[in-house]
Amino acid sequence: MSTARLVVLGALVLGPTTAAAQHPPEKAPPKKVTQVEAHGAVSHPTPAAKGDHGAPAAGDASSSCASLSPLHSEGPVFPETAGPGFASFVDPSVRIEGRERVMIGCRSFVAPFAALDGSLGPIAIGDDTNIQDNVMVSGKLVVIGDHVSIAHGATIVGPASIGARGGKPAFVGFNSIVDGAMVEPDAMVTHLAKVSPGIIIRGGRKVLPGKWIRTQQEADDPALGKVAPVTDADRAFMAGVLHVNGSFAAGYTDLFHTAPAQVRGVGRDPGHSDFNHDADQPKFAGNATSRPDSKLRIVGGVEMADSLAVVEAKAGRNVAIRADEGEHFHFGIVGRLQDRVTFHALEHTDITIGDRDAFGYHVVVHGGPDDGSDPHELTRIDDDVVVKDWAVVFRSKVGKGVVIGTRAYVDGSHLAPGTVVPDRAIMIKDKIVGYVEW
Repeated sequence: MSTARLVVLGALVLGPTTAAAQHPPEKAPPKKVTQVEAHGAVSHPTPAAKGDHGAPAAGDASSSCASLSPLHSEGPVFPETAGPGFASFVDPSVRIEGRERVMIGCRSFVAPFAALDGSLGPIAIGDDTNIQDNVMVSGKLVVIGDHVSIAHGATIVGPASIGARGGKPAFVGFNSIVDGAMVEPDAMVTHLAKVSPGIIIRGGRKVLPGKWIRTQQEADDPALGKVAPVTDADRAFMAGVLHVNGSFAAGYTDLFHTAPAQVRGVGRDPGHSDFNHDADQPKFAGNATSRPDSKLRIVGGVEMADSLAVVEAKAGRNVAIRADEGEHFHFGIVGRLQDRVTFHALEHTDITIGDRDAFGYHVVVHGGPDDGSDPHELTRIDDDVVVKDWAVVFRSKVGKGVVIGTRAYVDGSHLAPGTVVPDRAIMIKDKIVGYVEW
């Protein structure tokens, strides 16, 4: 499909394009490619991040790219000639189909094992946007704008649009699904939520965890219990997410230019950021290890009791463990890691995983500040825990022998040993507040 046709398709979703500033001459990409108008950003149902992270201001033309770059080469840096101040970084483990139809702007980051399938139609990703680990994007037309965060394990099915060019931030949460819908700037779809075809999530609204939006009235009316207003805390959190992932785009670009083997398989994190100062190498059975040919993507300050060979034998495909934001991940003896499992943590937080734990397909374990316990910065899962398929564990402490059900969501909770969390239960601060509706 021609780039001219791509512009027309993008305009159908986003409206007329607007002029964007050119790159500074010393970092200009090779040749201008026609711009698809991408979308803005959104926020997230979590406490505010500490301080102002300096995310790019919405509508700041001086920070915009003149064009999107097609992902026609192996990358991982796009445009190929751009420096860390403008380059986008697409992890080498990302699966891309229909490369001629997949395009990206500047300073964006696509994390390990994401899948961008342009075989059915174009995918346009704007500036200062992040597509996180094990995200899947496909469909007839998907336009993801500027300042957008698509969090770990989310699925976007086109025709869909998230955010807008130069718009306010937009956010799609862990293991959520946006299927043929539009998420406007300053809107959000939170964790394990689902939005059906033809729905518009309007600016200033967030879909609550586990809710399934099937009518426009459900999307618009908070009294129906499925959406709520976006708060200032949501917006502050989103600014922090954008700042961190913008740092990843620059940091991994620099790491690729200086030590290219480190951006594949098992390798060190970029470090040298305001949230993660040290560039750490993963350790297995006490030994610092770099293995670019590993089927896993394990990054930064991860320490595992097993050898790498043992971990690989117990892990499925597309397992991402990244200690590049929050760091100090400690794993005991691994039980089982099924396909598409993701471990990550917010800045200044840690994760500890016990012995013989089993994590099912598409599970997300994410560290974050837990204000209800000490130490508040630690997410901990004790021994002999089972986390079933599609479940999300966020900033919680999980006792020995706990079973977390399929597609359950556990947030800010402290589960006593032996607790059984039912399938699809939504547990927030130790209480089941509902069930995932899909």
